[in-house]
Amino acid sequence: MSGVADQLRALLPPEAYDGAAPLLAALNRAQAASLEAANRAGDQVLDRAWPDNAAALDDWERVLGLPDPCVVGDDMTVRQRVAAVIARLRGVGGQSRAFFIQLAADLGYEVTITEFMPPRVGTVRAGDPIVGDGWTSAWRVNAPAVTVFRAVAGTTAAGEALAVWGNKSLECRLRAMQPAHATLIFGYGAN
Repeated sequence: MSGVADQLRALLPPEAYDGAAPLLAALNRAQAASLEAANRAGDQVLDRAWPDNAAALDDWERVLGLPDPCVVGDDMTVRQRVAAVIARLRGVGGQSRAFFIQLAADLGYEVTITEFMPPRVGTVRAGDPIVGDGWTSAWRVNAPAVTVFRAVAGTTAAGEALAVWGNKSLECRLRAMQPAHATLIFGYGAN
């Protein structure tokens, strides 16, 4: 008998029922099997409720419209796909540099952002770049020359590459989220 069947038998009043009777024992086993199946199904629902364990990754991607159109067909690791789901869920929107830096971090990229402003008296120092008024809403996203996503035990599926590199998903997601008036420039390596 399973642990649940034993617990069900222990709940029977001993004066009225013989828990060892074959018919009652079979009924307890059947009810226990049903309760255990319901418990397993509940655990599966809980696993699928959070995207970070990749249990329902295909469903999360379908609901969120992922992968982004500009990276369809590219090989992405499970870890990158999970990061894209989490970034989409967190990325409600924003126009600050901090928002875009966090969005990149959610995707697995470490970036800084350089904001260009036209020179004004009192704001320009020697050595600052001189740009015109057309640069008022231009940002340069500074990223490493190459970002490598290495396989990690427990988050890598069988058959996945041990390493994937590239910045295509960074550019795709940030361009999709950029404010309409902004211009994003991407700089890789030493800027």
